[in-house]
Amino acid sequence: MDGLDEVREEDTKRVLRQIRDISEQFHNNQFVITCRIAAKEYTFERFTEVEVADFDEEQIAIFAQNWFRLSDPVKAERFMHKLEDNEPIKELASSPLLLTLLCLVFGESADFPANRSELYKEGLDILLKKWDTKRNIERDQVYKNLSLHRKVDLLSQIALTTFEQKDYFFKQKTVETYIATFIYNLRDAHTEPKELELDSEIILKSIEAQHGLVVERAKGIYSFSHLTFQEYFSAREIVANSAWNSLVKHITERRWQEVFLLTVGMMRKADDLVLLMKDKIDVIISNDEYLQAFLVKIYEKSLSIKSRLSLSTIRSFYFEHLLFFGSDYVLDSLNYNLASALGFNLSSMELEEELFLDHWLTDIIETSNSNRHEALTWILELNIYIQPELRKALQDLQEQVIQLETQTNWEDGKDNLPPECEIKLRNLAIKYRKICYNLELNDYQHQLLSYYYEANNLLLNCLNSDCYVSREVRQEIENTLVLPISEFKNSQLQ
Repeated sequence: MDGLDEVREEDTKRVLRQIRDISEQFHNNQFVITCRIAAKEYTFERFTEVEVADFDEEQIAIFAQNWFRLSDPVKAERFMHKLEDNEPIKELASSPLLLTLLCLVFGESADFPANRSELYKEGLDILLKKWDTKRNIERDQVYKNLSLHRKVDLLSQIALTTFEQKDYFFKQKTVETYIATFIYNLRDAHTEPKELELDSEIILKSIEAQHGLVVERAKGIYSFSHLTFQEYFSAREIVANSAWNSLVKHITERRWQEVFLLTVGMMRKADDLVLLMKDKIDVIISNDEYLQAFLVKIYEKSLSIKSRLSLSTIRSFYFEHLLFFGSDYVLDSLNYNLASALGFNLSSMELEEELFLDHWLTDIIETSNSNRHEALTWILELNIYIQPELRKALQDLQEQVIQLETQTNWEDGKDNLPPECEIKLRNLAIKYRKICYNLELNDYQHQLLSYYYEANNLLLNCLNSDCYVSREVRQEIENTLVLPISEFKNSQLQ
C-alpha cells in the first residue's frame, strides 16, 4: 500500500482502521505500507517500522557515473566535486528523484542552481523541452504546438486545482476537463466540443508518455508521478497569480508546508507573503485568554534571563520547553527547533547557565526517570550560578530525601523522589525559576497550540531557506515571535 501520506485528511481515520482490520483478519499475509517520513503521525503496533536509507556518497557516485558514462564520463567526476563544494545541494542528492534532476541540470549547465525551487524549475524545463528531442522522438502535433511556458502553465493549473481539492489521484475525465478548459482559450485551439475532447485526451497521453510527470495509476485514474512535482507546480501557480491570501489559509495544514517553502523560494521578494503568514499565525491563539496568559509568563521570564541570546530566542526556548514538558499533545520530542532556528545551539546549552538549569530541573520534575535523586545531586554539584535561596532550598530538599530513604513506608526505590518531595521541588521551580507550571488545557486549546507551534516552525523554515526577504521584515518577524498580543503595541506588526 503505497503513499499513506497521500490519503485525504478526512479519510485518514477510516483508512487506518481498515488497514488494521485487514492486517489482523489476514494475519498470515505480509503487508507493506509506505509513507513519507515528514507526514507520519501514526504507528501500527504489529508492523515493523523501517526507514528507506538515503543514498550514501558511494551510491551517489555510482549513480552519477552510470548517468554520464556514455555522454561524458569526465562530467561525473566534476559532478561529484561540485557536490562536495555545495552542502545544501549535496543533501538533495541523497534522494534518487532529486538526484535524477540534479544530473539532468548538471548535464546541461555543468553547475547547480541556488535553491531547490530553481533546481525543480531547471530539471523540469529539461524534461519538458529537451528530453524527447535528444531521443529523436516526435509527439502529437497538438501537444508539440504548446510552448514550454504553456506546458508548465497547464501542469501548474492542474496541480493547484487538484491539490486544493486534496485530490492526489484524479479520474481521466476530470483531468481532461481541466486540460480542455485551459486549451480552449489558446489562440489556435479547436473549440468544437468533440475536437476539444479529443485534443485533451491526446495532450494527457502525451504528458504521460513524454515526461512521466503525470501517470495512469489504474484504469482511468491518474496522478502526478511524485507528490514533489504536484507541490512544485502548485507553488508555481500560486506565484504566477500572487495568490498569497489563498495560500495562507492553509498555514495550519501540514500537507501544505512544502508548497509554502517552494513558494517563498520562487518569489522575487517574499515580504508580503511572510508578513501575511506571521499575521495568520498570531491570530491562531490571539483570542484565547488562557493561552495568551502563558505567552505573557514566557515573555516575562525571558526578560529576567541574563544571556547572550536574543529575547526572541529565549522566548522560543521557554515556549518549546513548556510545550514539551507541559503538554504531550504538542511536541513528541524536544529539539528546540524554533530556538535553534534563531541561533540557539543545543550542544552548547551549558554555556547558557540559566537555560541549562531550567532544562534539567524540569526534566527531574516532569519525567519518570529512575535517577531523579542522582540528577538533583548532579545539578547541585554543577559549576553554574544558582540563586542562593534556591540552592539552599534544594540542599534542604536533598537532605529530606536522604532522611526519607531510611523510612520503611517509602518503597519507590532510593533513586526516585518521594511524592511530597516532588511537589516541593515543583513549587521551588515555580517560585524561583518561574517554570513547571501545570498546563490545564482542553483538547481545543491543545490543538490551537499545536497549530501555533507548527506554523511558527514553518515560518522560520521559510525565512531560513534561500528566499529573498528584506532585513527589516525579517528582523521584525523574529522580534515578535511567540510574543503575546499585549506586547505588540510597540511593533510595526500590531
